[in-house]
Amino acid sequence: MHISSLLLQRRALMLGAAAWAVLPTGARAQADWPERPIRLVLPFSAGGPGDTNVRAMAQAMSRLLGQPIVVDNRPGAGGIIGSDMVAKSAPDGYTLLSAGNGAIANPLLRVKMPYADSDLVPVVATSTAPSVIVTSATSAVKSLKDLQAYGKSKGAITFGTAGPGSTGHFVAEMVQEALGVPVTVVHYKSGSQTTTALIGGEVDIASEAPIGVAGYVRGGKLRALALTARERSGPLQDVETTVEQGFPAIQMQHWGGIYAPKGTPPAILDRIAGAAQRAYASDPDLIAVMERGGAQPMRGARPDFERFVRSEKERLAKLVADSGMKLE
Repeated sequence: MHISSLLLQRRALMLGAAAWAVLPTGARAQADWPERPIRLVLPFSAGGPGDTNVRAMAQAMSRLLGQPIVVDNRPGAGGIIGSDMVAKSAPDGYTLLSAGNGAIANPLLRVKMPYADSDLVPVVATSTAPSVIVTSATSAVKSLKDLQAYGKSKGAITFGTAGPGSTGHFVAEMVQEALGVPVTVVHYKSGSQTTTALIGGEVDIASEAPIGVAGYVRGGKLRALALTARERSGPLQDVETTVEQGFPAIQMQHWGGIYAPKGTPPAILDRIAGAAQRAYASDPDLIAVMERGGAQPMRGARPDFERFVRSEKERLAKLVADSGMKLE
């Protein structure tokens, strides 16, 4: 190689180094992200079905990003404690939130919140599953039409939920409006308590995630009346949807997604979203884990999730206003 060529190469390297040195610190940090482990806060207890899915996704994403993603369970106050911690974290991409329906429900239903709704930015959707409307296997009710007739003859339907603001709470209000019968909502502390109460005959119906009720349906203790979705999916695909039964307004998903603190650089948000979506293609076991829990991948880029969240906020805000829903 000629001396002139060596000189030109050396000059190019020096210019490149100089250009890198004068970049703002924030720009260099974005280009290098991630340089250390990422914390993914899950605002619920460890060991639940959502916890399993989130950990599987975190492992797949960590392999793509080249840094560990540590799932940090921070339960309490219906998801608010963990969400508040992320909302007040540094917007550098190293503290993220795994959230679902509660990220929308809490600001709609609570008078006071420790953080503003805008303090958390939706990044990417990860999974979705329809809610399943169930009743006791000993009940004579076998469809939503039967449930409507039953409610009119009895004067009301009792509906068990996992607590105020839960997915089941929203479904209860949708059922009341769509079927045109009064619904008495009975709140329990968890989905498992609700299921036990339903099997024991304390309430008429409930609506829970597939992973929580599919086993009881197959075991003959519960009967699935409908999937609250447009299309059949999950482990109960022999069950008709609310749309198929003529009640399309009853629509509710158990979905999950990743949020970041407001102010996180868009370049980092795009990398997070890209890794989440590539995870399904790069990890053959990830979809299997989701499906065992009754969920499916929820695909799409960052703008797709932003539109979904915006649409859900508008839809559920109207339901809250029309029904007078509130947290007790």
